[in-house]
Amino acid sequence: MKQIEFINTNIYGAVTLKDKHAPEQNNMALHVCIDPEQVMKNRQALSQETKISLENWALPWQKHTDRCIEITQNDKGKGAFDKNTSIMDVDAVYTSEPGILIGVFTADCVGILLCDETKPCVCAIHSGWKGTAQAITYHTVHQLLMENKLDPEHTRAFFSPSILMDSLEVGMEVVEQIEQMGKNLRIDTRPFIRRTGSEKAYIDNQGLNIAMLEMLGIHDIKASTLDTKKETGLCFSYRNDKQCGEHFTYGYIKAE
Repeated sequence: MKQIEFINTNIYGAVTLKDKHAPEQNNMALHVCIDPEQVMKNRQALSQETKISLENWALPWQKHTDRCIEITQNDKGKGAFDKNTSIMDVDAVYTSEPGILIGVFTADCVGILLCDETKPCVCAIHSGWKGTAQAITYHTVHQLLMENKLDPEHTRAFFSPSILMDSLEVGMEVVEQIEQMGKNLRIDTRPFIRRTGSEKAYIDNQGLNIAMLEMLGIHDIKASTLDTKKETGLCFSYRNDKQCGEHFTYGYIKAE
């Protein structure tokens, strides 16, 4: 299984990569696929590698929201075999229960895995520019801190490959939404926006999400240097291909 391993302690976390030798190039997402049976072959391979059966996976169907929910034993199996059983309209999931594999799907969007080995707790966040404009990362982490699910001093953050600043060109309507989010949270968004004229700009989506984490006291952050628009051999990119698969940023707490 081609992937980048993030962490392997009492919590395991990783992100899968594009692989031309795997079915559908190692696409893990049932909601954006050509043949669901090929995606299931990839999921089965990952299940065997992690030794976490698909019955113990719990997956969202993301819709660029700012919603976050806790995953418990009652959610096991959701979205694992059939996209229509997914946890709907949620873009961040977390669990404190061992043996449940959670994750989010991304192509150009940012996938973030948060891990606190001391609680323990693992959280996966999907944030494209729409999620960033809604400050999903800030709201999710703030919720987990209030619930005492995460301790910022012991939380580590890992970023999936995503479209980076030099490739993420947007219109001014996006810039306006990002700037408004910055005003709401009191984040200086100027370092994350590079204007190219009156109509277009480049934005640093990964950097904006890092700024949200740092605001909340999380500083152990591993950013990604892989630009999905440029790294065509390793990364899926909706902007490049329109019809493409997705990476899977996932994690689980190991059973004792």
